[in-house]
Amino acid sequence: MSNKLQAIAAEIERCHRDKETFGKLAGDFELTSIKEAYAAQNELQKLRATGSRGTVAGRKIALASKVQQELCGIDHPIAGAIYSNEIYPTPATLPLANFHGLGIEYEIAITLGQDTDPTRQYTEDQVRGMIKTVHPAFEMIIDRGADYTQIDPMTMIADNAWCAGIVLGQDILSQREDKAIDALPVTLYWNDDVETATTAASNPIGSLTWVINLLCEMGESLLAGQPVITGSVLKTRYPVGSETIKFQIDGYPAVELNIT
Repeated sequence: MSNKLQAIAAEIERCHRDKETFGKLAGDFELTSIKEAYAAQNELQKLRATGSRGTVAGRKIALASKVQQELCGIDHPIAGAIYSNEIYPTPATLPLANFHGLGIEYEIAITLGQDTDPTRQYTEDQVRGMIKTVHPAFEMIIDRGADYTQIDPMTMIADNAWCAGIVLGQDILSQREDKAIDALPVTLYWNDDVETATTAASNPIGSLTWVINLLCEMGESLLAGQPVITGSVLKTRYPVGSETIKFQIDGYPAVELNIT
């Protein structure tokens, strides 16, 4: 099994290097279960730890909404890793040419004040009490020109749920008397366009609890201080040139990203 998983990880890296369009892993690389897909993702993380992207330093959640899940033929979210060399402070400037199929998503990033215990499962109330910081964040995804009507969720899991890094804004929790984050207003500024929503769109506490319990099932901990991004609160956008993007939670300082 380990030889197959290592081969899958190497194949995914080759597809990225050769800028191949995203497609279902097939033949010798075909995945047979969600469990195998996460095991392949783990091998990909080991492979990338020796390269420029770095070690696992946080987690992401994808396919958080029922609409996305139905589109991909799955009934639950999926998770991926955030790598240590791909966590950028605000304001960040990133070249579009560095990415193959770049999408930008607008996230709530949460860190805990303590490590989780991989031998147990957690309730939402327990997780809420462990939260230390909350930040506006951007996620950069690499979808490699995927056909969204033909996405294989197991391949997407093995491909690290497409995460290509995050831009992290200031902690807002330390600036608030009310620590509730379930339904705060958010505002996106994309050049001259403005969009609004609320944090409820990503169910941040429920999503965070889900990924913590997934890690526990795999015998892994979420470490104190590691950011978890809980799913986009607005529709993904795809830069086509120079873009100036800001994302704000409840009027607090925005996270900023310039695409050049």
